[in-house]
Order: sequence, then C-alpha cells, then structure tokens
Amino acid sequence: MSASIRRRAALALPSIWASLSPAALHAEQTPWSRYKQRFVTSSGRVVDTGNAGISHSEGQAWGMLLATIHDDRPTFERIFRWTRANLAIRGDRLLAWRFRPIGGVDDINSATDADIFHAWALLRADERWPGEGYRAMALAIAHDILRVSCRQIGGRTVLMPGAWGFDHGTHLVLNPSYYVFPALEALAAAHPHPAWPALIAEGERMLLEARYGRWSLPADWVMLRRRGGPIEPEPVRGDRFGDDAVRLPIYLAWSGRWQAPLMRQVDSFWTDPAHPYVPAWVTLSENRIAPYPASLGHAAILRLARLRVAVTESGQAAATDLGYYSSSLALLAAAAAAEGTDRGERRIAALRP
Repeated sequence: MSASIRRRAALALPSIWASLSPAALHAEQTPWSRYKQRFVTSSGRVVDTGNAGISHSEGQAWGMLLATIHDDRPTFERIFRWTRANLAIRGDRLLAWRFRPIGGVDDINSATDADIFHAWALLRADERWPGEGYRAMALAIAHDILRVSCRQIGGRTVLMPGAWGFDHGTHLVLNPSYYVFPALEALAAAHPHPAWPALIAEGERMLLEARYGRWSLPADWVMLRRRGGPIEPEPVRGDRFGDDAVRLPIYLAWSGRWQAPLMRQVDSFWTDPAHPYVPAWVTLSENRIAPYPASLGHAAILRLARLRVAVTESGQAAATDLGYYSSSLALLAAAAAAEGTDRGERRIAALRP
C-alpha cells in the first residue's frame, strides 16, 4: 500500500466521526468516550439500543475489543467481568449469545463471530496488560471454536454460525460475515492448528463464489448443500446485502485485504448514480434498494472501502441514527483504517518477487 493511500486512510479516521459531532458532543469527548456513555452500563453490560435494550455476545466482545484498541483497561475489565458472569454459562468456553434486561439469558446457543471476537479481544488484552491470564482464556476459546463451530462438508472447512440450529441435514446455513479475517489470523498465530488457515481460505473462497445480483454482492446468509453445487442465498434471511454482509469490508481492510474485489463492489453499489441516496441494503434477487438511506456506520464503511474523505457532503449518506449498531460499525471501521494500512503493505510486500 502506497504512502498516499496511508495518508488518505489516516485522514479518513476523523472524518468517519465528523457527523457524530452535533452541539451536544463536547470537544473534550472522544468517539470512544461517547460510545461508552451511550452503550456501556456501569456494570459492564453493552446495550443494544436498537433491539429492545438486549445485550449479546457480539456487543460484549466488540466492547472488549474496542477497549483494548483505546487502551481503556477499566472499561475492558468491567465488560469482561459482566460477560464472564452472565454469558459464560454454557459448559464450554463459548458464550451464550442473548441476554434480556428482564429475565437474563433466554438463548444459550453460541454466536461464532462473537466467540472469535471474544478470543481476539483477550489476546489483545494480554498484549496490553499481561499477567492476568487472558491469553490462556483466549486459547481455550479458540480450542472450543474449532471443536464446536468448525465443520467439514464436501471438502470445505466452514464456520457454523452457532453450536446448533444451522445444520439442516441436506444443507448447512452459513454467514459469510462470520469470517473475521484479522481475528482468524490472530488466532491462527496464537493457537496453531491446520483448521485456521483452512477457514481463512474458505472465507476468501466464499467471497469470490457467493456474489449475487446486479452489483455482485454477498448475501447476509447462504446455503451450502451436502450434495454439492454452488453456494446459494438462504431464502429466508439471505436475499439481502444488509446488516450482516455490510461488515465484510471492515474485516477485509483490517486484515490488509484492500484489493479484494468486494471493496470495489461495495463502492460500485453505494455510489451508483442511479440511487437517490446511499441505500442501507439491497435485495439480491430483485436489486431493490432500501426505502431509506444508510446509517452513519454504513457511511464509515463506504469511506473505508473507498479510502476517501468527502463521501457524505452531498447528504446522500446522511446518518439515520446514532444507535448501538451504527456507532459500533463506525468505531470498528476507524480501527480497521488505522491498523489495516500496515497489514496491507506487508501483504503486498509478501507477494513481490
């Protein structure tokens, strides 16, 4: 990656959060401090404000990861303690995925992307604050991800989205956005096992094969049939490039895969001049766009995919909310821009003769 791209990525960081600066956002506050105030309780529960105030393993793991990125040990420990006390109840090292403010955990199934982020956050915490046993916990989680959530089908090594509920006999239901490339690479380095490179390769293969619709975009959910054949959109939840698949450019950039075709495809979709606004999602069977514009988090991902600063000045990508998910995506995109530039340069250098 060239020096000019590095400079553009650095410039993109403050711009990602420019639209998060209304009068109510005081100058002394950072995006991370604002995030904590809005979504992290004093006990360490990360609240999904757009989903009836629930908490889930994804949000807890993201909160822990973001705390390591921002060198915020007190917040990390607060979120970590709440997570261990309330979600680490399954009998293995994976987390129960959903906690309701009234009633507590009502579904102890796991969410594999959250478990991957959880292990990665612990590895990063051990690097920042060694001596607390975080690395040993991360390795135990990594072991159970492979034991519980890794499956062989038709010569492919795939990630099951959870411990159960996604194997339908004739086919598996998978989620491409669960292949969190930078985290998988970190786990492969810390916990050597042949399954990790196989999973990484499968994630890359899936993004090349599972492209649909006018803009050749991945689906939120896909099916892989046991008898073989192409990867297909899952008919109930998979006819969209939406809230799940939209995370993939973050993970590609974070791992240095800036040249992946998906980055150009996302750019082409969101900047199509035929759109009256930057759409939040598109149906892949009919190429029908959302009837409302993309959120702040989507705008941050678009900046990341383009490495451009002035994307929202026309108002097309106006933020429709400042909720938990949108704000989380924006912070993750900022981290990907900051950390993915060096990885991209190393990846390109490794390919040179």
